[in-house]
Amino acid sequence: MVARSGHPDWITLRGSYGSAVQAGQLDAYWRKRWQKFEQFAVWLSGPSLPTLSIEQATALYRASGSRHSQDFKTNSIGEIRDSLDFLLYDTIKLEGRFDECVSPGGAYQLAGAGKEFVSYLLCLREPGLFGLWGSQVERSLKFLGLYPATLSQGHWGLRYLDLLDALQRVRLQMGLVDFREVDRFAHWVARSVPQTRK
Repeated sequence: MVARSGHPDWITLRGSYGSAVQAGQLDAYWRKRWQKFEQFAVWLSGPSLPTLSIEQATALYRASGSRHSQDFKTNSIGEIRDSLDFLLYDTIKLEGRFDECVSPGGAYQLAGAGKEFVSYLLCLREPGLFGLWGSQVERSLKFLGLYPATLSQGHWGLRYLDLLDALQRVRLQMGLVDFREVDRFAHWVARSVPQTRK
């Protein structure tokens, strides 16, 4: 699925991915990650966030694909609400909010919560603007030749902006409606396409 020039053959990718979606091969993943999108979005809305329960926070954490649930459960519900409120509603720039929530020692960094959880929450809030950042996304970007060189060092918020630029290119090339669909595509690439690119 990679052309001789080393770049992905987007036409072939679109066809293969579309076939996988039509055949229902990605239904289970979509259900796990996005079936409760509308419910989760309500939990994160301004009126509901102050009453978010620890059970709801844990459900969000699991759906994000994060894997340090025992650490996450050590956060108080007050800390979780404060962190989510800052991330989703504070008026400082996105890169500053992302960094404070992801960077070790950040003022709003939660135990067990990293870039996967934080980016998932942003995508739940605005799926047309914010994409997910996880290992399968990184693998797919490497395969596609779109992995930003800046992604592994420096300010976490600026790294996230670079990731969003790369994911937007994928979205446009594949004709995907929003970043939830980009996430599903990245999952398919990471699991189904031979990883021959370094």
